[in-house]
Amino acid sequence: MPGEVPIDDEARDDAVDVLKDLIEWELAPQRWERVDSIVGSLADALAQGDGDALREATAELELTGPVRVTRIGGTSLIPVPERTRDRANHLVHTLGQQPERQRQEERADASTDGPGGDGDGAGTSTD
Repeated sequence: MPGEVPIDDEARDDAVDVLKDLIEWELAPQRWERVDSIVGSLADALAQGDGDALREATAELELTGPVRVTRIGGTSLIPVPERTRDRANHLVHTLGQQPERQRQEERADASTDGPGGDGDGAGTSTD
């Protein structure tokens, strides 16, 4: 079931790290097509709030990155295409905003308890 496992800070940070890294990659055009597809999967996982799918897409993206050895006479490498770069930057921005929004919501929830509240929303008992 999508979204069953929520997106936690670790999954969010890992995704941001690899998305920032891909801006510097140089790959063959066919590999960039694969990267763009994975970035799309990552965006879908984020939209659905599916932590497992986000982790899976992040791991796949990491594995699709550049290799250290290039074959002689192999396909020439190119920098990140503009479309992929824009999508990655948008996701980095979106992923970076979510933790702050959650912290604001948590502070708002805690403040509804009033003075001396324990954060469970039930207030304090004076019995």
